[in-house]
Amino acid sequence: MEAINFLEDDNPFNDPFKYHPFKGMAFPPTDYIGPDDPRETDDLTKLQPINGLRLKFVHGYSARNGLTANSRSNLFYNKDGRLVYHAAALGIVYDKKTHEQWHFHGHDDDICSLDMNKKDMLTIVTGQLGKEPKILVWSSRPEPGSRHLPLLCLINGDHKRAVIGVAFSANGQFLASIGFDNNRSIAIYQWGKDKSMEKMRVGVDKGHTDDVYCLEFNPVTNHVVAGGKKMLRFFGLKDGAMSDIEAEARAAAKSGQSHTPVLSDTESKIWAKKGTFGSDRGAQDILSLAFDDKGCTYAGSGLGEIFRFREQAQDLCVKAHPLPDGSTGWPAANAFCRVTALYYGPRKSKNVLISSGDDGWILMWDPSSWDDVMRTKKKIDPIERFNLNQYVSAGLEGTITKMDDKEFDKPNPLKGTPAAALSLNGDGENLLIGTMCNEIYELSLTFKSPPTCYMQGHFDELWGLAAHPMKAEMVTAAEDNTLRVWDLKNMTIQAMTVLPGPSRCACYSPKCTNGVWIAVGLGGGDKDCRTNGKWLILDSIKLTEVFAPPQVRFERCCDIKFSPDARWIAIANADNGIDVYSVPAPDGSKDGLRRVAKFEGHSSFVNHLDWSVDSMKLQTNCGAHELLYWKLYDEPKKGVFKWRPHQEKSSSSMRDEQWATQTCIYGWPVRGVWPEGADGTDINGMSRSNTGSRELVVTSDDFGRVKLFRYPCIVPFAGHKPYSGHSSHVTNIVFSFDDRWVVSAGGEDVAVLQWECVKEK
Repeated sequence: MEAINFLEDDNPFNDPFKYHPFKGMAFPPTDYIGPDDPRETDDLTKLQPINGLRLKFVHGYSARNGLTANSRSNLFYNKDGRLVYHAAALGIVYDKKTHEQWHFHGHDDDICSLDMNKKDMLTIVTGQLGKEPKILVWSSRPEPGSRHLPLLCLINGDHKRAVIGVAFSANGQFLASIGFDNNRSIAIYQWGKDKSMEKMRVGVDKGHTDDVYCLEFNPVTNHVVAGGKKMLRFFGLKDGAMSDIEAEARAAAKSGQSHTPVLSDTESKIWAKKGTFGSDRGAQDILSLAFDDKGCTYAGSGLGEIFRFREQAQDLCVKAHPLPDGSTGWPAANAFCRVTALYYGPRKSKNVLISSGDDGWILMWDPSSWDDVMRTKKKIDPIERFNLNQYVSAGLEGTITKMDDKEFDKPNPLKGTPAAALSLNGDGENLLIGTMCNEIYELSLTFKSPPTCYMQGHFDELWGLAAHPMKAEMVTAAEDNTLRVWDLKNMTIQAMTVLPGPSRCACYSPKCTNGVWIAVGLGGGDKDCRTNGKWLILDSIKLTEVFAPPQVRFERCCDIKFSPDARWIAIANADNGIDVYSVPAPDGSKDGLRRVAKFEGHSSFVNHLDWSVDSMKLQTNCGAHELLYWKLYDEPKKGVFKWRPHQEKSSSSMRDEQWATQTCIYGWPVRGVWPEGADGTDINGMSRSNTGSRELVVTSDDFGRVKLFRYPCIVPFAGHKPYSGHSSHVTNIVFSFDDRWVVSAGGEDVAVLQWECVKEK
């Protein structure tokens, strides 16, 4: 048979072409008619019924993520009784009564720190990650008749890498911040709307040479206090720091007098003093801070003790959080664990100190009685205890409890409970608790009733995302070893299960099965993980294991999808291969899972795959920017298909193939999604709409952007609508079955963003 030359046919417009960064040839379909083809447009304005996205809800809370050190003391009640916190690059205001959110969009990278002005209880300050990170002051109350949270002030230029701590003074006029540069530079500002940096900056100086975990303003003494690795340090403004040198010089000259400023231009305006620990201990790791109404500083240490400082000297030490007994895998109970969070505030008619530790207990203390107890040489005990471990899923994983680097090198380092808090804040009646595992709880200060959980989210790198084929539901799977099912209509978590290892992909079984199963592929960034390459099928409601085929590959699963007819399931692997298994019928009328095809041919890890509408073919792309095709059968002869799994090397023969999904990021129909200068790794995920003419496609990229394009997207560097909210690489994205929602997954920001599909002007 004579070979076909695809460059010689009756249509001069459907010749193949190359485009960057795709390494193959893009073949237009045979019905493509060139520049006059109606598909040659990137105009979104006339599409019906949707042509835009609006952020509706953020599933997540940033206490712990993969981008920065833990974010502490970042959860507050504002004046309106709403919760204020952050996730990804968004400031979030949450109404617990209506389950509604407002979002502050001013940041362009991960928010690392947050504080609230205690005077007006509305003004918020947030600091972010970045080469030259921004500090933004904004209001947590929307503008009248709007959902917009207004920006009040921008501060930048004094920090590098990240702003790891921010704090308001008691009167709300001053701001302190600390950066992640080598000197952990501390800055103090007298902030104001429309003020220049020169007018706002009071002073900048060195803060510490090692990790800093917390930064607070003492509301009584007006000193700034920072806690960190083997460090408690106090900062303040020197005499003359607030002087207007130019104004004073003019006044002196006017009166015929000379003027000598208190501080020279080169002299630091900030003083610093080290906290003095007891001689029996020496400097300790300080993870949390609180202040009483007399100005005493309470510091939670890495060894389970609460230190009290009067002025800058320790005068009292309380052993606070003992390790649980050996039955939970902890050491003997004579040891103590980190005090991870502190809060001082009213409870009924009395002020109390509340602490949390790696033991997962919330302890309430009466500091006003400590001096009397110490005089009697009795042991100081908490006045109330609450075991939060009873309400947090035991399968979640806490953080390493010891602060030394040697602990990280151990194969099984000692870890705290997932109920340990990084943020505590109260309103006199209730206590907000932000945990290590990115969950938000509210606990009555009576400590007599179960807590209410307002937010749950992933806490390690997130990649796996899929939509239910028939319901407003999605599933996510992450490297925190959890799989979670979300209700998109009610914007809540529906179920969660702990997996035997990290995961980066998941999918539902197709519509013909009513989505009864969830398949999940295991494996993550750790190449030595024993579950890499393993995959499971779970019941989509109970999340119990249905099938666990033998492990035949030992690098991570990158993508997994059922065929549209539910006869097959394909698994793409980081070892450059793809496996296809036969799938039993949900009613048990077929045999169990069996590997029926093994495809090899990619030059790098296979990261996306799509099934053809007829369930007989696959398209896959890999890290080497290839797009390859695979067939389970030979072309039919006399209407009979012969089973022969093989690679289809003639890409031109696949130009008219209809694909059930479009998650592969290369090919003719998605040429235009690639921006100019892209290197091939910029786009991580893609999804085509599901209803009508399927005229939309969304992408998720390395720059924190979600982008909406027209589909097919064949105009080079096509026009699109970009949306921000994520702070790092957006790893995956998907349309819901009815195209009412788009859901995106943030990799290291671990947030799940739910976007409403809308009609924009």
